[in-house]
Amino acid sequence: MKSTSNRRPGAPDPGDGPEKRALVIRIGALGDVLLTRRLCYSLSLAGYRSTLLAPARHASLLLADPWIEAVLDSESPLLAQAFDGSWPEERSGFEVALVISNSEGLAEAARLAATEVLGISPAPGREDVSIAQQWADAARPFCAPFKGKVPLLGTSRQSAILAGATLIHAGSGSPAKNWPIQRFVVVAQRLGALGHRVAWIRGPAEADLPAEIPPAQVIDRPTLQALASTLGQSRLYIGNDSGVSHLAAAVGAPAVVLFGPTSATWWRPDGPRVQDVSTTSGALTDIPVDSVIAATNDVTTLG
Repeated sequence: MKSTSNRRPGAPDPGDGPEKRALVIRIGALGDVLLTRRLCYSLSLAGYRSTLLAPARHASLLLADPWIEAVLDSESPLLAQAFDGSWPEERSGFEVALVISNSEGLAEAARLAATEVLGISPAPGREDVSIAQQWADAARPFCAPFKGKVPLLGTSRQSAILAGATLIHAGSGSPAKNWPIQRFVVVAQRLGALGHRVAWIRGPAEADLPAEIPPAQVIDRPTLQALASTLGQSRLYIGNDSGVSHLAAAVGAPAVVLFGPTSATWWRPDGPRVQDVSTTSGALTDIPVDSVIAATNDVTTLG
């Protein structure tokens, strides 16, 4: 069974009173896991330290948050049994478990892990509030939902691949969420003419980039830790509705994020310097280059 601990003996707790333990279950991709930060921070202000049950390849980044006690890898053989309602006895003893899932198996496992269990719908239930805030609001039985700026996710300067660059990530988990890549190329050319040092992020899911992008401008398949650090040291970030965009927001990068078929209101990355660009038609092709360039100017005023 794989777990990673962030326990620091003697470290002060964000909340007052005796420390309590919460289990937060969110099985999903990078963006889904990062969106739990507001919920976990809200819990911390009520005296809880959270353990995440999530894919460790994504969630281990959140160990930089002092209110996260540990990450339990949902992809390890023993913990994967939680989907069938099982839970290892040595991992029990939580005061509360918050299950962001509709899985009955995970709910049953949570009842073995914790004294109290709260199920939270992973889907939006309100039209006007981000999903990150909706999850925090749902935890009201145990904590007041935090509505301010969540502290930035910590990164290491030493891990950054480069600093001061304008970073572009033209991919996402679905082709339907991708702005035409040639428009990203035009944006890169225009920003380059304005003095930006442009670099492209390419992950394992992305196809080959256009030939006019020099290989020297490509950050190819960085580790998540290196990517987080590079985003944290960037001048600007531009991308689609993707996990990388959520990571850029979490580390405080000035981020321009493009939305088409998905709702910017619901899925907007949770960070202090995010400017979303969307279209009422739902078609990303309706977003012009000029709108993205304008957003790059607007995002620099956020803080």
